[in-house]
Amino acid sequence: MEYYELYEVLKSHFDSRKEITEIKDLNITIESRPFQSKVSDLLHDSAHLQCAKHSQPLEMNEGAYLVYHQPAVDTKDSDIEYNTKFEYHIIKRADIETAKSCLIFFHGLNEKKWDKYLPWAYELAQRTHKAVILFPIAFHMDRAAPVWSDRKKMTEIVNFRKGRYPENTHYSFVNAAISSRLEAHPQRIFWSGLQTYSDIIEVVKEIKKNTIKSIAPDSSVDLFGYSIGSFLSMIIKMADPGGYFTHSKLFCFCGGMTIDRMFPISKYIMDAQATIKMQSVFAQLLSSDFKADSRLKHYQNEDLHPQESWFKKMLRYNYFQKEREDRIREIHDQIKVYVLSKDNVAPPIEALNTLQGGYRDIEVEVEIKDYPYEYSHMVPFPLTHKNKKEITEAFHQFVQSASDFYGR
Repeated sequence: MEYYELYEVLKSHFDSRKEITEIKDLNITIESRPFQSKVSDLLHDSAHLQCAKHSQPLEMNEGAYLVYHQPAVDTKDSDIEYNTKFEYHIIKRADIETAKSCLIFFHGLNEKKWDKYLPWAYELAQRTHKAVILFPIAFHMDRAAPVWSDRKKMTEIVNFRKGRYPENTHYSFVNAAISSRLEAHPQRIFWSGLQTYSDIIEVVKEIKKNTIKSIAPDSSVDLFGYSIGSFLSMIIKMADPGGYFTHSKLFCFCGGMTIDRMFPISKYIMDAQATIKMQSVFAQLLSSDFKADSRLKHYQNEDLHPQESWFKKMLRYNYFQKEREDRIREIHDQIKVYVLSKDNVAPPIEALNTLQGGYRDIEVEVEIKDYPYEYSHMVPFPLTHKNKKEITEAFHQFVQSASDFYGR
């Protein structure tokens, strides 16, 4: 079966309204599980902003938030119920009743549908015999407000941004919501990441309590990250909250670098104005030790939050380089990176710089591939009849590389 054919079959069966879907011809089951996030009080404009660990109320700097007076994107984060109550999905082989190992799978930035990732998860489940947990990052997939996918409403936001920033580029109705929200408050990258990080810990706890019957309570837990999902996965792996990820293997696809060495300016990801604002704000915060954001400063204090503070070490390449490289050196054999030579969003050289170090003295495996067809960061495996054999072959090389790594 060619890649585009596998995609169509899986997409046609994927239905989050069903608790369990079995595709007998593909030997696969898709399980949808409800989840409720417990840490929404961390989010923008919550009525009870506090650090539960230290029982410490935290003030929010209202002046740090840009308000557009556009209801579609000014919505308070804590008011977006979709982000708190949602579903995640487990894909596993149908001939395995209870998986003895699992893989937590994180997607890319500004994603609204799982369709693109279904063939990836399917093949990983088939080859590794792991249960693949498709878990949405906060404010993405089913956790996103429906209005952010409303073409008419988002075109209005595009026109608003065109008028406000005449010099802006790469705007589109696809990236209008995330561009506006991250320009309004770039620190949302941390808060949404922290919420997702906390959610994943709860999922692992559920597994260990034998709450998820399709995954054994003593299951090993590995990580897969694509694009910004690699950034989140790297932080989880380095932080190792609760010791749950001490033995986890992490496979990064089209990622692995510090966030300042990613270039997400794209009609599908973020517009130029938002990207520049995000990078400049983080540079300013780091150079001033988060002086302008007391909430973020609290969570980036290594004495108070040794795990969560790994975030700041993955923000900019030239900051905390020694601490970051020392930690990567400790876990180098548990990380593999698979990058594409023509990827302009996540350039391979930056994966090498971050994960093998400035002096190339860290032995993280970085595999660089180039495909004999036109591809991009957003679409590594095009859904076209043209070059279908080459695309299918490239896809199988990718999943085989990941499967071999997890099987070591």
